[in-house]
Amino acid sequence: MESKIVKKLKPSFETVVLLRSNEKPANATQAKKDKYYCVMSLFAQAVTKGKTIVFDRETYGCPGASAGLGFGTAYDKSLGGIETFVGLFTRGLEDATDKEAYQAIADKVNPHVRKKLMEGERLFCSRERAYKWITEDVPLYDFPEKYRIIKPLKELAEGETPESVIFTVDPIQLTALMTLAGSIREGINDTVTPQSGACQMLGAYVFKEARSHDPRAVLGLIDLAARKNVRKILPDNVLTYAVPWELFLALEKEAVEGIFESPLWIDLQ
Repeated sequence: MESKIVKKLKPSFETVVLLRSNEKPANATQAKKDKYYCVMSLFAQAVTKGKTIVFDRETYGCPGASAGLGFGTAYDKSLGGIETFVGLFTRGLEDATDKEAYQAIADKVNPHVRKKLMEGERLFCSRERAYKWITEDVPLYDFPEKYRIIKPLKELAEGETPESVIFTVDPIQLTALMTLAGSIREGINDTVTPQSGACQMLGAYVFKEARSHDPRAVLGLIDLAARKNVRKILPDNVLTYAVPWELFLALEKEAVEGIFESPLWIDLQ
């Protein structure tokens, strides 16, 4: 698919789509079975090298990506369950209810994960806040399709309908996209900025917005863990901007005579 937005925006990185499918693309990159890793590292390869990436229920990496990609929750099945993640997301061992059991889990993992478990990532201020986020706040979807695919938008075939279109942009380009969205939507708060994992900002929250009566875009890469994992591939000054498909089509229409034709945008080029 040739995008009017991409043509006018001229981003440095590939604009990609996230799809659900029962067919695995040929020559797609896929992680090894049950490997623990951050899917954003593969996402970074997709946007820098134009690769097609595929995930299934055995190759999504970390538990957060299970929710992020629409494979259901894995927080209750990994690392001893939800209580472990409550500690991980707060102050580690200090916030564990059963410190002995928590310590035993930490002792079994690699040193990098152990350090995070013991000290905590400190994403939330309290156990209560972390527990509510895990059990209520994260949008959970368990779609039946076997695969989740990330591939360049320009390779989207006729008849394929992606869940989201994902731009990787610098601050000026992001400003243009947010202005474009604000120009067609009623009211304010045209972009969602969740406290979440970066993969969930590409998937889960976009899934939720796509099913709302007035979908919004989702700002992403506002996740320090993901930033650490992609820093050798993506510069610090880029963010993701993930758009539900129906909203993307509306933005494509407005892009013809909208903000990209403004003297403001033209002068900034």
